Amino acid sequence: MKIAIIGSGYVGLVTGACFSEAGISTVCVDLDLKKIDNLNKGIIPIYKPGLEDMISRNVKKGRLNFTTPLASAIKEPEVVFITVGTPPNEDGSADLKHIIAVS
Repeated sequence: MKIAIIGSGYVGLVTGACFSEAGISTVCVDLDLKKIDNLNKGIIPIYKPGLEDMISRNVKKGRLNFTTPLASAIKEPEVVFITVGTPPNEDGSADLKHIIAVS
């Protein structure tokens, strides 16, 4: 099985690492080229216990990849997760503009 995770922040990066740890081929996609470059160099932008080792292990095994082009990243996966930000609007509701843009 192959999956894609759109968004490589706290939710997306951890989700992608966990799926790859379970043996699933996973690609994490983000618009932030510097973040993707750093992830590909092994520089993890967040701290969660064990996350760095999990990412390193699964990148080495070829089960976890990071990229920026959305169109090519979603061609093969059977499942796509959207994990982009949903900041609150002034009225407290979720601002869905990033989800709509990805969709």
